[in-house]
Amino acid sequence: MKKLAIAVGVLLLAAAVAAAANWRFMERYVSYLWLGADPLTTPVEWFDPVVALDTGELIELPTTDRPTIPPQALEQAAAYAQTQKSLGLLVARRGIIEFERYWEGFKRDDWFNPQSMSKTVLGMAVGVAVDEGLIKSVDDPVGRYISEWENDPRGAITIEHLLQMSGGLAQISTDYAPVPWSKGVLQHFGTNFDYWALKLPQVDPPGSRWDYNNNESNLLGLALERATGMKYQDFLSLRLWQPMGLGPAAMYQDQPGGHVMKSCCILSRPIDWLSLGQLMLNRGRWNGQQIVPEPWIDRMLTPASTSEGYGYQIWLGNGSLWHIGNHPGPDVYTWWGSEPYAADDIYAFVGHGYQNVWVIPSLELVIVRAARQWPPQTWDVSRIPNLLIRALADT
Repeated sequence: MKKLAIAVGVLLLAAAVAAAANWRFMERYVSYLWLGADPLTTPVEWFDPVVALDTGELIELPTTDRPTIPPQALEQAAAYAQTQKSLGLLVARRGIIEFERYWEGFKRDDWFNPQSMSKTVLGMAVGVAVDEGLIKSVDDPVGRYISEWENDPRGAITIEHLLQMSGGLAQISTDYAPVPWSKGVLQHFGTNFDYWALKLPQVDPPGSRWDYNNNESNLLGLALERATGMKYQDFLSLRLWQPMGLGPAAMYQDQPGGHVMKSCCILSRPIDWLSLGQLMLNRGRWNGQQIVPEPWIDRMLTPASTSEGYGYQIWLGNGSLWHIGNHPGPDVYTWWGSEPYAADDIYAFVGHGYQNVWVIPSLELVIVRAARQWPPQTWDVSRIPNLLIRALADT
């Protein structure tokens, strides 16, 4: 036991010394622990430094006080959202906002952290780059764009493999434990986000198995940067944020002038995610302009060969309902739906903490649920969309 204690002490000391050499890491790490060590509840003000997305003239969906969705159903959905500690619930139908309500002191122009809903935006951006010929094909090996892997077996992973979470790379960490020797912690609080993504070993042949992996999205974003010759935030600003007239937003950087985290955390307004969902519903068109190529929308919504529930950085059908039917009990961290979705054509942007943009083309419906707290009870992922789907079916 004494030898074990000494070994643990040496490891802790080594980690502390390494961390002390990087004051930015230490500042982030200690403040994160102080705030509760939870990626969902960490406030947007914690993220530092950030780089702003360039915006243009603001364009927002119009609002009506005469909803086509039965008001009782909207109020039932809102009541559930409120009791489950939601930040906001927004609903648009046929391109018009029929419901918009916030809680916890939140207001329309406040920012939240959409977490991995950001991945679907990355999927859109890759489609724009393919359409412009900056990325020649989704079948291209990433080694063509990421020079560090040009002569590495991992360079054979294709753009499509990364889009579909099928690159076969190892996870950076097996859990969210906030210990300073975790590679995930070193990445998220360190000063070179891309470094750790490039270090991941291959554990499965590319295209052989689906495995949700944040760093496959980070590598996809890195390939996009190298292909376009632009930083991700600049490409996103010019090709999506500005032409759509989305509001002020920012992205988390590893250091000033450095790299952004491309798999998550576009700090922004919930109402802009309603617009992004509407962009998908409109098959890439916005305000009379084709922002994302229509054929690319079809590709995004085509199931991966490795998973029927996932497309290009987007969840399809019941793919985001990891447990259906049998209530898991009081565990608020378990993804669960009391039943399957009531619409066959539903798809969703999904973020940590049950953040969702649900899109239901057959009903011309977009729903956004934003959060920054864990619910007091197990969250029922299918409840809100099914309330509204069935209410419309009855009209």
